[in-house]
Amino acid sequence: MGVIADTAHFQDRDSTRAPEARAIESARARIDARLAEILEGHDDACPRLVETMRYSLLAPGKRVRPLLAVLTGADLGRDDDALVDFGCSLELVHCASLLLDDLPCMDDASVRRGQPATHVKFGEATTTLAAVGLLNQAYGVLSRCQLLEPSVRSRLVSELSDAVGTAGLVSGQSRDIEERKQRLDDQSLERINRQKTGVLFELAVVGAGLILDLPQNRLSALFNYAGHVGLAFQAADDLLDASRMSARSGKDCGIDVGKAGSVHQVGESPLRQRLESEMVAAESHLKELELDGGRMHYFVRALFRNLL
Repeated sequence: MGVIADTAHFQDRDSTRAPEARAIESARARIDARLAEILEGHDDACPRLVETMRYSLLAPGKRVRPLLAVLTGADLGRDDDALVDFGCSLELVHCASLLLDDLPCMDDASVRRGQPATHVKFGEATTTLAAVGLLNQAYGVLSRCQLLEPSVRSRLVSELSDAVGTAGLVSGQSRDIEERKQRLDDQSLERINRQKTGVLFELAVVGAGLILDLPQNRLSALFNYAGHVGLAFQAADDLLDASRMSARSGKDCGIDVGKAGSVHQVGESPLRQRLESEMVAAESHLKELELDGGRMHYFVRALFRNLL
């Protein structure tokens, strides 16, 4: 189990929360089954390309983004395949971003999710094409989901495009490469972390809210909650770059040496404080929504169990 808890095996010491743990396990199983199904039936595709996509997408992962979407919906009274498909579209995007992040021209990582990074096993060219394929599948899954009203499908595709594009993941990774070589103020670092990580967390819960047709004030509270959770998650991920945590993280350590805001630059204590403050801020918005006793709250708290 990693420093950020692996949702595949919740070990809850409080037996009163067992129903929440079982609900999360069930949601995860549905997500994993749907992800495997998405990559079936590509008879005309290059077999090695499909193998590469399967290797990366179906590797054991936390499935944080799809679980946020599904658990948000469940806490708000809806639990159906539309939320699973939406969540899977986010996981496809996230996986595509990991393939690109790990390339030698970016972070040059050799390990991901406890196994050789995809480019190490399949080569850089095939890995790049697999990332494009996974990203393309994300939009396909959303656009073909007949359980969603056409207007909702269109809105979600548009929101996903914004989250991936120049105001989201693409920009965040570019800023991470270019701007973290120099000293950054807190506002600039937060902008990078929001674009790199926060945008998909925000979309996970807001997208679930759009599917449920929530009013704007509740969508705003979900957005604010997830924004803080995303920043907490990035702080936790930065902590994993410390060498003493590498054995349990399932990924390389020392990738961020020399980057502004990294554990190597600021130390573990400030990052832990940042994580804690972001979670306090996040939970204030969850209380506003009266969801602080639900499955999503339990899931998010469990993610950081070893760090809080």
